[in-house]
Amino acid sequence: MPTFFVGANMAMYRESLFQDVMATIEPLIEAEGAELLELQLKPQKGRWLVRVFVDTEDGISLEDCRQLSLEIGQVLDAEELIPSSYTLEVSSPGLDRPLRTPRDFRRQLQRLVTIMLNAPLWEKTRYRGRVAAVTEEYVVLHQPPDAPLDIPLLQIDHGVVELEFK
Repeated sequence: MPTFFVGANMAMYRESLFQDVMATIEPLIEAEGAELLELQLKPQKGRWLVRVFVDTEDGISLEDCRQLSLEIGQVLDAEELIPSSYTLEVSSPGLDRPLRTPRDFRRQLQRLVTIMLNAPLWEKTRYRGRVAAVTEEYVVLHQPPDAPLDIPLLQIDHGVVELEFK
């Protein structure tokens, strides 16, 4: 039997559904050695779209996504969390995913990145270089021929990996 929601009720329902799905699938994903990066729930033409973005320290393969999709689908069906039919997509975040946390930047060691700041640092809000090191407080960018640059994580809005062609 379909359930209808209006305005604020729909927003509260979506938040509640989001929290329930998150609490159900996150432990499953972590048990498989992966990390849940993002969960999206969107109603679409009488059904739901459930998008799950996952990753591991070493990257995630298509086979990993396929296996997680099967497991997540079985749990969502068994728990009957989604109120109608749904489409489940499990994938990696892709190269254009914004980098925000120390963990995000650690995964990009030695890669070329651009970092956008939320306030100017040494009169600039954008820096480009290779991730040389990451601590809980700083991202160290190597910008030859200059000395490495310590950028405080608190000042970073986000970073992006730059594509390099050889």
